[in-house]
Amino acid sequence: MAEIIEIPAAYRPTIDELPGDLSRIAAAIEEHIPGDGVRLTLLLAQVFGGTPVYFRRVDRFLRPIRDDAMRARYDQGDVSMKEIALLFGVSLSTAERVLARPSSPAAQQQEKQGKLFGGSRE
Repeated sequence: MAEIIEIPAAYRPTIDELPGDLSRIAAAIEEHIPGDGVRLTLLLAQVFGGTPVYFRRVDRFLRPIRDDAMRARYDQGDVSMKEIALLFGVSLSTAERVLARPSSPAAQQQEKQGKLFGGSRE
């Protein structure tokens, strides 16, 4: 692997000066990590320069978070299955399938910790 050179701020281009998709990548990073869009994009360009890169979707990592949030909201008891589907932008059948499953291990662990450390104060 080639050496990665940290490009000092005085030498970095602006987002608009980056060619092609690099400007899109920098803008997306900048939106979520302000001040680092160009720096991180230039790092990626040094690592993958000249190589076509395919970004896989990360839905499988995000889905458990969404499902746990759906379960938590539904368990509050003041919302219908149809409202859950609308709130989370899923079909009614998806909401039914998610809510028919037991909570994820991560959600169960958070619930246990909440009870241990005073999460339910009455």
